[in-house]
Amino acid sequence: MDGREAIIADIIEKANSAAQALISDAQTERAEALERAGREENKKREEALAEAHEAAEAVLSRRATLSSLDARKTMLAAKQQLIDAAFEEATRKILNMTDHIYREFIGGFIEQYADDGDRVIIAERDEKRLREDWLDSLCAKTGKRIALSDERHRGKGGIILSGKISDKNLTLETLMASLREKYLSDVAKRLFKERS
Repeated sequence: MDGREAIIADIIEKANSAAQALISDAQTERAEALERAGREENKKREEALAEAHEAAEAVLSRRATLSSLDARKTMLAAKQQLIDAAFEEATRKILNMTDHIYREFIGGFIEQYADDGDRVIIAERDEKRLREDWLDSLCAKTGKRIALSDERHRGKGGIILSGKISDKNLTLETLMASLREKYLSDVAKRLFKERS
């Protein structure tokens, strides 16, 4: 081979070596890039999984909180119904008193709250229980001058003392509402003994 051919062969050999080095470098870079991409992909997947777990835990926590609140609301409503039933039972027991005991009960209000000149307004349902003769004997006992009104109230029971200056509402509904306000926390404690 002559000099020219040797130079061409040397150039081709160097070009082939350079091409092989470039290919080798490119393959190394490609492998490193794929490895980096794989690591980044794994990292992103792990982050996404961690976020998904956190989101799931947050949803579960919110649901547990909401369930707990719903359970408390349900329990509170049940307790409220029980308290309402207790006051309704008390009203029923008063209404079911014997006539004699009921008259004494109502008479106590008249003795304590009536003023001379008051008119006693009774419930429609009490017309047979609380009559003129009962009130006359109560007036003789207390020395108060009061009269039975022809007017009737529509409450369950009790009386309204109608006076010249003001009226005193002593109906069972008003009395129970007042007692409820005054003793609600005590009734709740008795019905639902606090558990430590």
